[in-house]
Amino acid sequence: MPTQRFRITPTSRGSLFRAKRWFYSTFYTKASAEVKEGNKRAWVDLARKVIEEINKRNAVDKPTRLTIEYEVGQNGEFKPISVTVELMEMKTVDTVTITMTS
Repeated sequence: MPTQRFRITPTSRGSLFRAKRWFYSTFYTKASAEVKEGNKRAWVDLARKVIEEINKRNAVDKPTRLTIEYEVGQNGEFKPISVTVELMEMKTVDTVTITMTS
């Protein structure tokens, strides 16, 4: 089963934008007219569910990474299976002050 894992982005909006660019360049521009419409519907449904989950967790502006598992049909159909949304936080682990003396 193919998997597309994206780099961490500063916001979940950015991660969804990156995934959208990947989808359109991979499954939309190369498909026939009837497959395009089905692929677009599958993408819109997937993106809607991702946005709903991110909004439920109030994580729109948190660093995020998406991993999409999908299947490809015989005619190039995009069939999403699952999306893993990794929401992250930047936390201070340790603070060190170095004083320079002359």
